[in-house]
Amino acid sequence: MKIGIEDEYTEFKKSLAEKDRGYKALAAMLNKHCTATVYFGVDDSGTVIGLDIGKDTLKTLSQEIESKIEPKITPVIEVLDSDDGKKYIRVHAEGTDRPYSKDGAFFIRVGEENKQIPTSDLRRLFQSYSDLLKLSESFNQNLSFSELTTDLTLNGLHIEDESRLLSHFQLKMPNGKYNIQAELVSDQNVIPLTVVIFSGKDRTALSFRTDFSGHNLLREVRSVETYVLSLNETSVDMSSPVRKDSKLFDPDAFREAWFNAAVHNTWTSGIPPTVHIFDDRMEIISNGSTPYGQSEEDFFNGVSTPINESLMRIFIAAGICEHTGHGIPVITGKYGRDVFRISEGCVKVTLPFNNVRGSVLLRKKSSDYTESETKILDILAMEPKITLDRVSELTGIGYSNVKRIVGDLQRRGDLTREGSRKSGKWVVNTDADRS
Repeated sequence: MKIGIEDEYTEFKKSLAEKDRGYKALAAMLNKHCTATVYFGVDDSGTVIGLDIGKDTLKTLSQEIESKIEPKITPVIEVLDSDDGKKYIRVHAEGTDRPYSKDGAFFIRVGEENKQIPTSDLRRLFQSYSDLLKLSESFNQNLSFSELTTDLTLNGLHIEDESRLLSHFQLKMPNGKYNIQAELVSDQNVIPLTVVIFSGKDRTALSFRTDFSGHNLLREVRSVETYVLSLNETSVDMSSPVRKDSKLFDPDAFREAWFNAAVHNTWTSGIPPTVHIFDDRMEIISNGSTPYGQSEEDFFNGVSTPINESLMRIFIAAGICEHTGHGIPVITGKYGRDVFRISEGCVKVTLPFNNVRGSVLLRKKSSDYTESETKILDILAMEPKITLDRVSELTGIGYSNVKRIVGDLQRRGDLTREGSRKSGKWVVNTDADRS
């Protein structure tokens, strides 16, 4: 009788003389997929060969597993009968409290092998699996969560009292102290998110930087999303009889890349994810790397292994993202796999632009404008909803002069205002004819 094949979830051992190797396989499979099954009395081909089982056999297995695997697990150990009456043992365990060690050593399941993790890789292993956000104490213990409560309520999740909020989303440590995750989603979050726009195709010339701060992480993530999408200019192609409109970048691919960067970022380092915008592309950069032991195929196929699992739950509850694993396939479906660059220190997604940005066209036409006009138009092209007060602050041009220059540009047709004074936006007409 055959019961299957060995893979990343299942291990076969011929006899109880191989118990130690079976325990190693349990820890390795739990580290990889949070579930593990080891059979004793089954050969490598999956054929049940049977074994003798004494009255204390199951008790011994349970006690040894408890003493050898940390954190402790509670396996289900049972005796099974094959079709021809041979007895064999099935040991099954599940657990998410990774990483698991066997006799103090760490292993990862790769195919049918249990590979020991080198000491040099242990840091990455712990960052991948131990959810350090909820295990690390926040420096600030004077936290409140009014914004988070509002965000969750707007998404249909009603929190009756703060104690339930703290418990449900694991915002406190066993010692009663707030953890780093709590600080991130609190009203007192101090880590800003940044969008940087460069003038050119490299980082030599910084043109514009916008910081989003003063709110909890969820609101700042949404603010970056709204801001970057406001820069998604539409290009109109009138060269053919049928008008063709195309966006600068695919909005769904950007959203998935940005939300993934925020959720999977190694926040314990204090380095937030960022968005960098160049003349020809946008880069979404997160600190850290992919989960230890995750294969390239699993990553690109959308097998979801969140590094910050508890933070992911909060993002899902607030309606920012879904735990479906479809984010990576959305990006690769639009741009291919080559837009990803994964290293030991960061994951970078590069979205090439479909068209030429308006500020780039302005730069090419800079000879048509005065220096002050160029500065003002460049900023208005990059941030259409900016106030003239802010334009004055960024350019160093007095407010009255900014207002006068903007009026001149509007009269000449180089600049228009769409919408109301409060909620409208500036539109730079880069193709306008100058008189």
